[in-house]
Amino acid sequence: MRKSFNLLSFDCGNSTIRTILCHYDGNKITYEVLMHEPNEMVLIGRYYYWDILHIFSLLKKGLEIASHKVEKIDSIGICTWGVDFMLLDKHDNMLGNVLSYRNTIGAEQLDKLTLEQQKEMFERTGILCDKINSIYMLKGMQEYMPSIMENADKILFVPDILNYFFTGVLENEPSELSTSQLMDVRTLQIEKELCHMMGLKDSWFNTIGKHGQKVGNVRKEILEELGIQYEIPVVCVPSHDTASAVFGIPSVAEEFLFVSSGTWALIGAQCNEPIINDTVYEGKFTNEMGAFGRTTLLKNSIGMFILQRLKKEYEREKGVKISWTDFTDLGRKYKEEPYLYDVNHSDFFNPFNMVQSINVHIESKAAQKRGCFNKSEEESYYWAKILASTFYSIAHSYVEALKKVKECTGKEYKTVYIVGGGAKNDIINQYCADMLQMNITTCVMECAAVGNAASQLAYLEKDITYYQLREIISNSLTVTNVGGK
Repeated sequence: MRKSFNLLSFDCGNSTIRTILCHYDGNKITYEVLMHEPNEMVLIGRYYYWDILHIFSLLKKGLEIASHKVEKIDSIGICTWGVDFMLLDKHDNMLGNVLSYRNTIGAEQLDKLTLEQQKEMFERTGILCDKINSIYMLKGMQEYMPSIMENADKILFVPDILNYFFTGVLENEPSELSTSQLMDVRTLQIEKELCHMMGLKDSWFNTIGKHGQKVGNVRKEILEELGIQYEIPVVCVPSHDTASAVFGIPSVAEEFLFVSSGTWALIGAQCNEPIINDTVYEGKFTNEMGAFGRTTLLKNSIGMFILQRLKKEYEREKGVKISWTDFTDLGRKYKEEPYLYDVNHSDFFNPFNMVQSINVHIESKAAQKRGCFNKSEEESYYWAKILASTFYSIAHSYVEALKKVKECTGKEYKTVYIVGGGAKNDIINQYCADMLQMNITTCVMECAAVGNAASQLAYLEKDITYYQLREIISNSLTVTNVGGK
């Protein structure tokens, strides 16, 4: 029988920073959420930033709490959102804070590329051109932040930064690196010609880590600060949170369909290798690196971001705090046919007022049916209509992407898994099942954290196989089946 381990998973998203203590007993992984802190962009002047030092302080706080819960922490793994990065100078000093992908710098640079150039970049890397990809932010910084770019010597992505803060080791993790569009997903090598074409230096990149191997040990000064008297290895895990979440899906099957429904929704299939062809390109899919050499063929969708913003605006308008349950129930009050709108329209990327932006898009449709859609309606009815239409529209975007996945892979799938925080929304889940006319499987448990922890086991248990890890994950998480009508 395998020995037991205490595995610390840090799950850093756009909206929350979470510390999750996982325990492996030789058969399954159980977990406890120790800390759950908000995270949000900070607007400084004309740019949105992430406060990476605050995020790191929360991770240290989480480590300290965990160290008091168990006799020993056997390892640490960190996963975060994708694309965002920090540049360091030749002395490894930080060159500013982390710019958010929701700035417009990247979009401006992408718009300068011809369709022929965009397709060539996809064919070189397997990654679809998208305004949020790191390559376009870097290109834009040459114009808007030349002093930073002139002094840049190294690049670390958000989980790489946090690993560096903990260990002092400079390493780029492959799933996160793939979101930059600067790595060929077939070879796992930096695409040097593409770097040069965009005026970037391939020398900025560090050693590319391997899942299940040690990045380094937590610095002695951090251990002393926290009163920990033993070494703790930091493990290279699938650090793009989507990669950890997909690995954490409780399926023993090698290939399956998934919706990772968080602030962003990632819709796609786990595949054994990248698929780079016209069908994938025209369907606007991308090949990101998954866990242990697998590929996640996926499409980005707006996900829960719209609902997160709507909830904040509702609370601000009403002067109250409302639970997600009650907020969702507000949408149930609308009994008529909801309105369909394109949730992935650029108007919803980061608007000043989300509810007004939605209103503009569906106002004309509402007028065609039964008069103008406006705030003169009863307040509760107005918000119910907004929410019901948003639930329906999000589900529609998921289903259309799932249908396209089948065209890209040429395969039929028996199961669709919906995981992440958005899997708690039973209205969206039911819409998906009804539209697909098939059963779907939801998991509201911590798939990303468990996938992260299982990846740490590959370091601690040297003989364990990928398939054994998937079996452990399946033993660890419970699911709910939703039948389609």
